[in-house]
Amino acid sequence: MGLFWIATTWLGTGLYFAPLLSGAEARFQKFGVNLLYGALLLVVTGSMAGEWLGVQQYFNLDMNFWFGHQGYEYVDLGRFWQIALFTGLLLWLALVTRAIIPALHRNAGDKQVLWVFFLSSIAIGLFYGAGLFMGKHTHLALAEYWRWWVVHLWVEAFFEVFATAVIAILFVRLGLIRTQSANSAVVFATTIFLVGGIIGTLHHLYFAGVPTSVIAWGASFSALEVVPLCLIGLEAYENYRLRKAATWVKAYQWPILFFVATAFWNLVGAGVFGFLINPPISLYYIQGLNTTPLHGHTALFGVYGMLGIGLLLTCMKRLANPACWDDRLLKWAFCSLNGGLAAMALTTLLPIGVLQGIASASEGYWYARSPEFIHQPIIHTLVWLRMVGDIIFGMGALALAGFMAKLALGQRKFNANNMAMDE
Repeated sequence: MGLFWIATTWLGTGLYFAPLLSGAEARFQKFGVNLLYGALLLVVTGSMAGEWLGVQQYFNLDMNFWFGHQGYEYVDLGRFWQIALFTGLLLWLALVTRAIIPALHRNAGDKQVLWVFFLSSIAIGLFYGAGLFMGKHTHLALAEYWRWWVVHLWVEAFFEVFATAVIAILFVRLGLIRTQSANSAVVFATTIFLVGGIIGTLHHLYFAGVPTSVIAWGASFSALEVVPLCLIGLEAYENYRLRKAATWVKAYQWPILFFVATAFWNLVGAGVFGFLINPPISLYYIQGLNTTPLHGHTALFGVYGMLGIGLLLTCMKRLANPACWDDRLLKWAFCSLNGGLAAMALTTLLPIGVLQGIASASEGYWYARSPEFIHQPIIHTLVWLRMVGDIIFGMGALALAGFMAKLALGQRKFNANNMAMDE
């Protein structure tokens, strides 16, 4: 559900900004967007229902593969829903392409960024299909290889390029970074991902039996992927501090701060905590312990979730009437989401991961995952401490939902009053 939610915000942003950048809305674009929205609802509800039915063993093995649960993390939806999602991504790519083509023909200063945005959109549309290369009876090592093409190349690589391009475009339009910096950052990012993205995937293949040298190369190149987005976020934050007195910067302060949070968690969650478990010696001792969800939580929501919220708020800020925009709840949402994520990472996942790592090195990996270790009083205490971070995080989610509900109701009331005045 989290992946679907994040993907929806990104796909919606692409559909919103492509015609905005080109200055023209293609014919029948509304029909295509509505069709894609209906297909998305069908895939989400159908796949979630199918996965539950598969786990409850209502399907036989053949039906479970097609409509239930394939059994692979991030590629767990049934093959029918997987094909439907891939078809929806191709439809999204077609809608973005026909909307952005006019902008690509103009000789604007940010043309390089637009091309990277467009090419990353193509990669997002096509590379999800890598998950279709594994079948029901594919050997586990080969299935893991193609699964990580989806998880790493599709999510961690091309989504990173897409994120860098989108944030760069937004910051250039807001005047927070120079066009030259944006062009340099996205070209730098694309170079890193094209040169090292495929090699970086290899650090995931520890359990597929690849040699140590291959894992080491993969870990080294994967660590470089966080650099471009962090550089853009750093420059944007510095310029935001210098210009924070400007009215237009204040109007977009919370989307901008969510983008800055994206760059921060990209450095900490994807960079520091990711490299913590990537080198061969780390994979040998701590891969699959609580150090893995430490990286997963802070990278998935810290980077992609915060970015999704920033994109959502940017689109809504441009769509909503200024009189309906009350961002007091956004302060609570920003502080609670970031504070809760930090709390659950630092009070539970990291301490347990460290204790498991010590146990793995001294006693053995088996012991670090055993009931004898997991049911120690100190582990129970640390697990219960996570409730603090989870509650704070949940309050941030409710604050964001409350802001969106208040904005929607205010906009509806504003439109109703305008219609009454016209009549």
